[in-house]
Amino acid sequence: MSCRVLAAVALAAACERVATSARRAAPRPGLTWLRGDDPRVRIEGRTGAGAGGPSFAWPASTVHLRFRGSTLDLRLRDTLLDDRIRDADALGVVVDGGPMGRVALREGEAVYRVAQGLPPGAHEVALVKLTEPEAGAITLLGVGVDGALESSPPPRPRRLLAIGDSITAGYGIAGPAGCHYRADYADASRAWATLAARSLGAEVHVIAWSGRGVLWNNNPEAEGLMPALMERALPADPASTWDWQAFVPDAVVVNLGTNDVSRPEYDADAFARAYGEILDSLRGRFPRARLVVALGPLIADDDPTPGTGRLTRMRATLQGLVRARQRRGDGAVRFLELYSGDPAVEGYGCDQHPSDATHARLAAALAGELADLAPARAPGPAVAHRSTPL
Repeated sequence: MSCRVLAAVALAAACERVATSARRAAPRPGLTWLRGDDPRVRIEGRTGAGAGGPSFAWPASTVHLRFRGSTLDLRLRDTLLDDRIRDADALGVVVDGGPMGRVALREGEAVYRVAQGLPPGAHEVALVKLTEPEAGAITLLGVGVDGALESSPPPRPRRLLAIGDSITAGYGIAGPAGCHYRADYADASRAWATLAARSLGAEVHVIAWSGRGVLWNNNPEAEGLMPALMERALPADPASTWDWQAFVPDAVVVNLGTNDVSRPEYDADAFARAYGEILDSLRGRFPRARLVVALGPLIADDDPTPGTGRLTRMRATLQGLVRARQRRGDGAVRFLELYSGDPAVEGYGCDQHPSDATHARLAAALAGELADLAPARAPGPAVAHRSTPL
């Protein structure tokens, strides 16, 4: 078991309170067991109907619950997306706002003790999916407590929908310098859009999957492009259609195109048409939401060779889409460039993806863009101070 300290607090005490032991699927004795779909449990993020309980697979999906007692167990099923991918799903566990512990799941059903030895009284627990869809889907089958389950904490007042790829999913953010990605190094809770939502007091739905694009995936063998995947409750299940009205955001941020422009068949006009269709769909569903079109930090003009001009081309495409919408009277769409930082200062995560320092900087840019956003899905003002003038 490992604990990751998010603040300078007693690591030893945190590790005593958050455990990660797993047993076979039979519930442990001495606890009161409730179904995973108990209405007192709230899941922040898209869920689908799994066999025996709610299932979730998108990164940063979070189970919120409150209970009185000293011990908390979860009965979970982890379903692999692909038998060839053996990386385990992982949950981050935060008890009473303390440091995060990490629970590595295993394939199939098991009971996990995620908190023990807590003092008497009420406790709030958040369990966040740190890993991406390719690590699997998690089904919450049951909740076991040695006291009483209470109603979960209420949702935060604002709502943010983040659509993206590896950057938004937090790819490799928890790995050491020079690492190659594995699931142990995934942590969607530290990704830029998730951090921005937290600072804004917003619930967040993260719809992100590494390597996926609008018209071209980074890996041409990968199944599913983002326009199709974003329609799903469970990204690997084409039948799990998402009800967009189940989560009406105050703001939507889209950061796509990094994988498209990396492909040799990239065509700017075709990409612009497909990206424009995404924006049209989002505006049709959420006429009052702020739309932020973000240009990510992993595109460079000299990549893969000097003079390629990828960044310049993508900037022109996205700015053109935003200008066109503004000319048609959409005053709540903005372009936000997420500039690359100095790697000598900020470093990298795995495979030269953004580091913690870079994600923090990008989160501050997005939070600044949305700082004046009113809750309750009210229309945003015409001007936001972090926007690039167009």
